[in-house]
Amino acid sequence: MDAERSRKVAEAAQRKADKLTAEAEQRAERASGMYGRFAGGQPLLLDHHSYRSARRAKNRADAASDRAIDAYKTAERAQAKAKWAKADAEARTEIADTIATQSRPWEPADFKVGDIVTVRTFETSTSTYQVKRVNKKTLTLDGGGGGWDDPKREYGRVLSRTRNGVTITNPAHGDTA
Repeated sequence: MDAERSRKVAEAAQRKADKLTAEAEQRAERASGMYGRFAGGQPLLLDHHSYRSARRAKNRADAASDRAIDAYKTAERAQAKAKWAKADAEARTEIADTIATQSRPWEPADFKVGDIVTVRTFETSTSTYQVKRVNKKTLTLDGGGGGWDDPKREYGRVLSRTRNGVTITNPAHGDTA
């Protein structure tokens, strides 16, 4: 999924979450109004002629409250999904913008052992490593586990390189020395 499409998905998720939140608030307001008959604190009187209708009214109000609570839970889940979709869209956009600024692909000559690189690990996440070895097609990165967990990443997954405190995202602007 590209950055533009993920942004549209995030916007749609936010609209849905806002709609569900408004619906939950309406349901809660309606349920609250249904309890109006009991606002004075009058208990249900078992032997009174109004008991059956009062019990039905209370049961309807309780059911409406339960539906309002369920609607709030659904709205919360939708808000969480919208928040995740927004973060996903922002990450995709940031990665796409970084890649778009590159005038040429990264090459083995752009790296030295000891450089710090930021690489795309999945579609929307990045990790930072120190270069352990420069290979023909990949970089071997220091995973911190003494060699058994050293990841290899293709040059196309590199987003930036830091050497001597200077970070570059466009390989054409870096020194190759």
